[in-house]
This record gives sequence, structure tokens and C-alpha cells, in this order.
Amino acid sequence: MNYPEGKGTVNVCLAIREMRKESEMEGAVETYKEIGFSLAETIKRIAERFQLSESEASETVKLYW
Repeated sequence: MNYPEGKGTVNVCLAIREMRKESEMEGAVETYKEIGFSLAETIKRIAERFQLSESEASETVKLYW
């Protein structure tokens, strides 16, 4: 997650939600990989489960694959 440095403020609740979502995505990717799903199938499932575009899901899956 990227947050600007300086005088800006950070919504802590939003930051926590984002961290939880990222953690959930990482766990899901690891689980799908352990089960034996292909990279393409994992991207499809992550896109559906987390309501992401194929492009966003692809980037996410590749981070944790």
C-alpha cells in the first residue's frame, strides 16, 4: 500500500480494510496454488471472488504466486 508522506492524513479504518483484503487475497492465491489450480484459473477465481478486473486480478495473483 502506498500512502503519501507529509502532512496528509490516513483513514485508519480504510487502511485496515485494505490490509485485510490484501491478506485475504494472498491466502486465497496460496490456497488455489496448493490445490493445484493453474495460474489462469486462479486469476479467474480471484477476479470473481474479490470483484476485480482480469487485469487487477492478474497483477495480484502474480504478486503472491
